[in-house]
Formats: sequence, C-alpha cells, structure tokens
Amino acid sequence: MQTNLIPKSDLRTIKACSHGGVSLKKRRKIARPLLENKITHVVFKSSKAKGEFSFYRHKRIVGQLLHKTSRQFFIEVLDWVNMGNHLHLKVRFKDKLRMKRFLKSFPGLLARRITGAKKGSKFGKFWDGLAYSRVLLTKLEEYGLRGYFEANHRQRELGYTDRIDYLKRFNQKIYRLKYVRAKNGPIEKIAEQVHVDQ
Repeated sequence: MQTNLIPKSDLRTIKACSHGGVSLKKRRKIARPLLENKITHVVFKSSKAKGEFSFYRHKRIVGQLLHKTSRQFFIEVLDWVNMGNHLHLKVRFKDKLRMKRFLKSFPGLLARRITGAKKGSKFGKFWDGLAYSRVLLTKLEEYGLRGYFEANHRQRELGYTDRIDYLKRFNQKIYRLKYVRAKNGPIEKIAEQVHVDQ
C-alpha cells in the first residue's frame, strides 16, 4: 500500500483498521483491529521467500496448508494469491480468537515446512514482520480489493504489463463508481452500473 499517495484524512481511517506489515510498524503495540463477519485483507510477506524458498516454488504446500489451517480455525478464505515472496488472502471469520490463532499458526507452520527448520536445526527469522491485516468497512473497499486481487492474479499468470493495463482500466471504473454513488446514493443500488472487464 502506497500510503504517501493517500490523503491524510483518509489515511487516519485506513490505519485505524490496519495492523502489522512493514509500513505500519509503529502500530504493532496496539490491539489488532478485527471485526467478525467483515471481509479482511491479510498479507504474509518474507524477503527470504525466493529461490528454493519461494512460495510459488512450494505452491502445493502453501495451498494445502492454507486449506488445512483455515478449516481448523473456521476461517473462510474467499480468495488468495501467491506472489512468490508474499501471500494475499481475502478472508472472513466469525470468531476473533480463532482468527488470531490462525494468524499465528499458519505462518509458523508454513515457514517450518518450506525451510525445514526444526528443533536443533533452526533457520532464523523468516517473516519480514507481523502479518498485515486490514478490515474492509465499505462495499467500495470490497470492490477495490477485488480489483487488486485480479491484478495480482494477472501478474502471476500473464506478467506485469498485463497487471498495469488491467489496473488502469479498473481504476477508471472505480472513479466512475465513486462519481455515480455521489450522485445516486448507496453503492449497493448502483454497483451493477459499473463493470470491469475480466
């Protein structure tokens, strides 16, 4: 997230619903904002996840472990994308305690599986920091995240140029959606007026 491009008035709201990640280190000592039944964007990032430790190289392990741990803690994974050195998850949950346990369990298990670290054979620090999480409070934020995930899927499958082309079109659609909402009311009533080419 490029916070330097976001107006300060909006940034305060975003940070209040965000936690973890490299860019928000100063907020780690406060409680992680978690809202049950709300869509949450989660990012796990490791600068060491490259070459033999790349998440994409171990995509089967990542997928299997994500499926297992999300079911164990009753986390609904709506979408996710493997970007090689970081993972984006779009999740929803009904119990904050289980969500907190998932955020601790999944990255720990994944790091051990990929690096082979175990008692007596330590690897060292694998993750760049705490998992980043952001609660989505509005339908517009949900649409924005959907486009961001699609862009990441396209980059993974088709390359960076396709990602940029898609985001350019998507951002134009979001701008139109904001304009229509300002004129006609709640986003739920007008969402079908704006479509993005998939």
